[in-house]
Amino acid sequence: MKPSFLMSRTSVVLLILGVLTACNSVYDPTFEDTKILHSPRIVYEGIQSEAGFSSANFTLRNDSTESITYFAYSENALHYSSEVLSDTGWVYLLWNWCGTGAEYLPLEAKAEVEFGTSLPPYSCTWRVLVTISGDEQEWAQLLYSEPLEYVKP
Repeated sequence: MKPSFLMSRTSVVLLILGVLTACNSVYDPTFEDTKILHSPRIVYEGIQSEAGFSSANFTLRNDSTESITYFAYSENALHYSSEVLSDTGWVYLLWNWCGTGAEYLPLEAKAEVEFGTSLPPYSCTWRVLVTISGDEQEWAQLLYSEPLEYVKP
């Protein structure tokens, strides 16, 4: 009985190794990079100070092959929110909107739109969120900027 148990155990190990090898041969590491590079995304452009007021500048880039829509008050005044990284995870920092007067605006494939956001009131790790959707709002998706380190001056 013991030899058949060892045989079964060996067969399971070989089966797992075979599956891992098969999965590894199908895996294409460029797929993830392509997906990231050819999807709508939020790109941080830096901090701008003007007349004593500072804001963070971002670009919503539609690197995909399909047009999308974004919710905004005007072309460069996007409906966004931001989150701060806390000890328990990401939590909302602020919303810049109430929704009154906002509408869905188109962003064609390979196009981009610049927008500004408020800066956090204190030093932290934070990110910006924007909702995008399909042309007919048949789907919606939250986009997140990369986490940003902010040090309050």
